[in-house]
Amino acid sequence: MTNRSRLVAVWSSIFAASLLAATPLLSQRKNTGPLLRTTTRIVNVSIVATDASGRPVKDLRNNDFTILDGGRPQQITFFSAIDNSIPVHAFVPGPNTYTNNPEPNGAPPSVTILLFDTLNSKWTSQGYGLNRVRDFLRQIHPQDRIGIFVLGDDLIPVHRFSDDASAVIAALRRYDQRHSPSLKRASAQHETDADKVLDNFLSGKDNRYRFELDGKANGPGYGLDKAAFSSQMTTASLEAVVRELASVPGRKTLIWVTDNVSLMGYFLRDNLDPILKSWGAAVGQDRPAIPTWQNATDVDQMVRLMNDGGIAVYTVDARGLETERLGFRSNASAIPISSPTDPVTDLLARTPRPNGDLIALAQRTGGRAFFNRNDLETGIRRALDDSQYTYSIAYIPDHNKWNGEWRKIQVKVDRPGVTILARNGYFALPAPHPMPPKNRDAFLSEIAASPVDSAQLPFLVHISTPSKTTSDQIVATVDIPPQSLATILAPESNGHTVGHFEIEFMEIGAKNKLLDATQKQIDADLKPHEYAAMIKGGWTVTARLPIKPGAQTLCVILHDENSDAVGSIHIPLTDPGSALALNSH
Repeated sequence: MTNRSRLVAVWSSIFAASLLAATPLLSQRKNTGPLLRTTTRIVNVSIVATDASGRPVKDLRNNDFTILDGGRPQQITFFSAIDNSIPVHAFVPGPNTYTNNPEPNGAPPSVTILLFDTLNSKWTSQGYGLNRVRDFLRQIHPQDRIGIFVLGDDLIPVHRFSDDASAVIAALRRYDQRHSPSLKRASAQHETDADKVLDNFLSGKDNRYRFELDGKANGPGYGLDKAAFSSQMTTASLEAVVRELASVPGRKTLIWVTDNVSLMGYFLRDNLDPILKSWGAAVGQDRPAIPTWQNATDVDQMVRLMNDGGIAVYTVDARGLETERLGFRSNASAIPISSPTDPVTDLLARTPRPNGDLIALAQRTGGRAFFNRNDLETGIRRALDDSQYTYSIAYIPDHNKWNGEWRKIQVKVDRPGVTILARNGYFALPAPHPMPPKNRDAFLSEIAASPVDSAQLPFLVHISTPSKTTSDQIVATVDIPPQSLATILAPESNGHTVGHFEIEFMEIGAKNKLLDATQKQIDADLKPHEYAAMIKGGWTVTARLPIKPGAQTLCVILHDENSDAVGSIHIPLTDPGSALALNSH
């Protein structure tokens, strides 16, 4: 992947090097070339419909909606109403069985993620924003489902969206007991690692950007290095979050609490494809090393993921309500008055303005922007309320112009007094080209080192031990469901269905060090009756794996080499009750 090997603290910096050096299997693939397939492009639109009082309207039907693409009416091919208030019953897959599909784990049909940004926010905004986030979290109920991430010099998963909010409420109670003089401090209790992550987040221990603590703040090139790191870390983190939400069927909401998302300025563009190409062409030329140029391939991939995933972004300006910029948010002294004879003009010049990128990102994705207000928790609460009852529609555009242009969408409803919230467009990007082998190796290393699983291709892994073995071995059985096969397999003109995919088994030790890797590559060429059986019952692949000493995690990756869609599952090998416990490892 373009430039991520330059990152100091990104997940794959150590992992990628060990993967390329120690695993020739992954760089010796067959050069079969891309598959030729007919791609049907579907645009998904999540809709929030409310009445004049802001309450959800729950009785709309398919024929109540009209959707315009570039001003032309489109035929709706899919419609559903999604009620997040209906309890979700989790399917327990059984011992030593793991899945990256959030639905069997009890995830709600619509998902909300809170991303607390310390990477792109000033230190004062971090403190103020976290205080308001705590106020919001005090309003949630145990049955609420919300994922929490911290974006800093790495991406920290604080709370999984598939879990209820009981752990968050308990952590808030511990925080209040520690910091409120009116409450008696609770006695020490046993805390899990997950508790510590929540406690660190709520107490502000993640509220720093360690890139500035390396002693190089005044060194040459610091500004560009910091900008490059911020660009690449933000891009990589958004990719990871969007991939985790990929298989969620309903509304996917990202609440981004931040000062600034200048990296997202391309959402203001009307034609993204030529801009990305020009960025790529600029690399190596004799001109300033603008980080976004060097990050063009990753930006392209991230935009495609957000485009296809239909993520609604709610931007919450962490600065709150400000009146005059006094210079306290940086190390600089207070800004001097430049026009003492015209204090009103000078005051307006020094008054912080809303970040235009924050507003544009929210509008274009179907979210809301909250800024210049002190009740940040109200904006966060609104995002969670919006996802309680939503409509999902899909259509196949009839324009046939996939050239990177921004296509404007209008959603109308034939009901007086109903207000609609939906994305107002999408980038009509051309089909992506499959990555060359070297780039795929780095891409898979990043997926394996990511702190969250990718659910683009849901699948299931069952771990067992051989009945007769003299060494530490496990058997991994991978079940690929029809849902993922529909993405991987595609029809050809001769009536056959083809696919080219791989399954990687990566054993990871301490500090993300790759210890061993095994690859299963499948070139599928199915006759009609064979495809009918596969799409009904799924595809099963089994691998016998010798486990290396020191292995802590087995990462199983399912990768479609034509579309570069990917699914991943991280399986613990050292926890009590895990796979290797069967071998007393």
